[in-house]
Amino acid sequence: MARTVSRTEITVGYVILLALVTIASGVFLSQFRYSPAIIESTVIEKQSSSISPFHAGTLGDLSRFAPNGLTPPSTPEIYNPENLSDKINGKAELYLSAGFRRLLTQRFAASDNPGAWLEVYVYNMGSLRQAFAVYSMQRRFDAEELELADFAYHTENALFFVHGPYYVEIIASIGQKKLAESMLAVGRDFISKIQVTRDRITELSLFPSEHLNRGAFALLPTDAFGFHRFTSIFTAQYAVEGTELTAFVSRRESESEAAELVVAYTRFLVTNGGTELSSTVEIPQAKLVEIMDTFELVFSRSNLLAGVHGAENREAAEKLGRLLGRKLQEVVR
Repeated sequence: MARTVSRTEITVGYVILLALVTIASGVFLSQFRYSPAIIESTVIEKQSSSISPFHAGTLGDLSRFAPNGLTPPSTPEIYNPENLSDKINGKAELYLSAGFRRLLTQRFAASDNPGAWLEVYVYNMGSLRQAFAVYSMQRRFDAEELELADFAYHTENALFFVHGPYYVEIIASIGQKKLAESMLAVGRDFISKIQVTRDRITELSLFPSEHLNRGAFALLPTDAFGFHRFTSIFTAQYAVEGTELTAFVSRRESESEAAELVVAYTRFLVTNGGTELSSTVEIPQAKLVEIMDTFELVFSRSNLLAGVHGAENREAAEKLGRLLGRKLQEVVR
């Protein structure tokens, strides 16, 4: 399931936004959620004059991934960082902040029914981690996991997955079994034909498995939790004692940087109305802050920055903090 945002966490976000307008994008991550599915399904729009001329690259023509019965009614489109917002309605900041390089997209319509179509969006994000970042932040609430790839899910009318540095969205005009099968066929063909370097995101293994919601990992590339120095923050969702919680981990350049960020984030919270409390977790230098009826726990282990974000229940936050601390202690031994 996607990361949910509680009422109190939203309140905290507003306070931080008013105080630090320069980090608004991080506070309101959910407002950047965008899906190409909002495109009108009845009309195939004309290409924008700002579209760069298509040229064959490592992907070639997307037509080679289309199954029988689907034909392209228009030529491929290619976008770069300068004109990406022309395609996705001005919501390009999320992709750009995660390292976006190029978008290749093309629409395919059923030969016997032009109103039944799908559009393939292939975002070259430059690396697996950056592709995962947009995949995780764009994740839709009605997601159902797929075994198509390490990171893949589908909804009634769409398919989303990561393949190496590519984040791929396939959006259908209608929820139809035949189109759903075509989307899967395109996805399988893309994965089989496009060779990528096999890589892993090792940070995901740093989270404890107890109480974990396995489908709700995310990578926040910048301004995580409204703090401009929180970059490359991995999060995972948990349910502890009936409370939904967010744990986070980030691998920093050095042990000293991780420790200094604990102090800096605590100061940031206190400056914006938080109160530092005495924590009961058995982790050296762990900081606990109450802010607008929620609790923030932050600590470091070696060069790993970690904690619990936006918890509505103090006991649950500290319980998860202990689990996370023990897990990271095993890693750094």
